[in-house]
Amino acid sequence: MPIDEAGLRALLPEPTEAPGPELTGAGTADGLRFAGLELRGDATGARFLECELTDCDLAGVAFDRARLAGCLLTDLRSAAWSLVDATLLDVVAVGGRFGALTAHGAQLTRVGLDGVKVDFLDLRGAALVDVTLTGCTVGELDCSGADLRDVRLVGCTVGSLVLTGTRNRAVDLRGAEVARLTGVADLRGCTISTAQLAGWSAGMAAELGIRVS
Repeated sequence: MPIDEAGLRALLPEPTEAPGPELTGAGTADGLRFAGLELRGDATGARFLECELTDCDLAGVAFDRARLAGCLLTDLRSAAWSLVDATLLDVVAVGGRFGALTAHGAQLTRVGLDGVKVDFLDLRGAALVDVTLTGCTVGELDCSGADLRDVRLVGCTVGSLVLTGTRNRAVDLRGAEVARLTGVADLRGCTISTAQLAGWSAGMAAELGIRVS
């Protein structure tokens, strides 16, 4: 089932305030609340269990190969945030602003993004299961080679959507306003609206090598 902020808050225990902004690679944060901090250090390979990160600046802190389980992320910001090969399970992100969010090769299961703004969202080669984007604004969403299952876009605006080489099962794009679509041949397994079909028809014809006159 999709997860949201209210549902996750009901499951999380009362957090303990984090001792400071310093993160340690391969370290474990369990039941901590990081609030209003400019995070420093390295979170590569770290574990965040039942944690809350709110109103934090993540600039320069890599979360590659990190594991986030049962975490609530609110109003985070960074010019670039790297989650390469990370694992997210039962995670909700609310608000926040990112220049580039790089999560290629990551595994996202029961993840919700609500009102997140990101210029470039890189999900190349990622595996998404039961993921919902609600009210998000994304400049470019690159899902090249990703495995998408039970993925929903609701009330989202996407400048460019790349689906080249994706494997789709129960992917619902009807709630997204997508200006440009790449990877028409890989729409199999997606549900789109009649308005989207009409809007993308010229691009679809061009990508499939069909001449319309």
